[in-house]
Amino acid sequence: MRKLVVAALILTLLLPSVLADQNETQENLYTLVVPTYYDMLFVTGSFGSGTAARLQIDLAPTTAFNFDVGAGANYDLFAQTNSTALSIDANLNSLFLGTSGIGLNVDADISYKSYTLQLGGMQGFYGFGVDPLEFDTSIELNFSPYASVGIGRIYDISRLKELQLMMRHLDIEPTAERLKQAAMVRYRRNEYLNRFTDYITENHVAYYQHLADAFGASQKMLDLLFIDQAQAYQFEVGRYAGMQYGWELEARLRPTIDYRGYRLDPKTHFILNLDLMGRYAAFAMDEQLYYYARVLLSPGMLSDGSTSFIFTTNVLGQVRYLPPNVPWYVDGSLSIDFDTTQATRKFQLNLGGRFNYMIHPLFIAYAGLELAVNDSFTTQSLLAFTAGGTIRLR
Repeated sequence: MRKLVVAALILTLLLPSVLADQNETQENLYTLVVPTYYDMLFVTGSFGSGTAARLQIDLAPTTAFNFDVGAGANYDLFAQTNSTALSIDANLNSLFLGTSGIGLNVDADISYKSYTLQLGGMQGFYGFGVDPLEFDTSIELNFSPYASVGIGRIYDISRLKELQLMMRHLDIEPTAERLKQAAMVRYRRNEYLNRFTDYITENHVAYYQHLADAFGASQKMLDLLFIDQAQAYQFEVGRYAGMQYGWELEARLRPTIDYRGYRLDPKTHFILNLDLMGRYAAFAMDEQLYYYARVLLSPGMLSDGSTSFIFTTNVLGQVRYLPPNVPWYVDGSLSIDFDTTQATRKFQLNLGGRFNYMIHPLFIAYAGLELAVNDSFTTQSLLAFTAGGTIRLR
């Protein structure tokens, strides 16, 4: 009995240092950037179900003849190096001509960022892009290019956390080297799965086999392929959704041309904004507490026949309590907005919290609290308590 007590005391003393060592190993990989490249181009008919040409003859009550041809296309590109990232998402939703007339509908988001600046001895970056470009013939135009400069860098670490979770579920020891090698594959998942081929199954087999090899568990390729079907994994992966790490300060100059033909008083709006944004994401309490904060200040000028000063701001906060080795976690969020362009209310606040509990892999439950003040800039304010979940009975 005395030996058991001594052993328990030793484990109690050593556990914090073991957790700290594991967290330090993980943190060394938080800033990992893996070069990757993929692009895709699809062309299809734009009249639904891939139809590119439509000939229609009306027989009754009147006789008419209509013939139209149309096409659409989608292009996606993502190219990342250790210091740059280019993203293009362009959609030709519809281009048609015929007896019905001529029409064009497009939208696109383009961004480029380079972390090659040195500003005051700190890592800086610059970027430019379009967010968004939307055009629909005679109805809508929304064009908002931007240029930005800043310091710091934010990293997406949700995928790294997912890898650690996979290892735990598959009884694989998450060593630093093994985790790094797996990340080198996982971070290129879209590159693997979107390679151009006439037999896309090859892409999936290659990806999951390389991931299993990186884990040092080649024989568990099928387990990795279907791990997202495991109920316990589905629940626990929610602990890490959207996680980021680091900090960033950015100034962005953003002119906008905005026209909506369906407005009661259609006018072209010319807007010039200076977006000042700061983001910070980190952990506390040996990574049991995750928190994220973002502050956005956006002064600007609006011209729609007259010129006026506009100002919007948003404060966003998120906190997540992640106690180890228990089947529950807690999410909290706060959002505060102020917008001088709103008519009814110029201020709104949303506060929420949610307790997520896996009673059993077949029984997931939650309880939450929501507080909204001037919801959606209206006169409505509310306090709501929510509870629910899912259970499979047979």
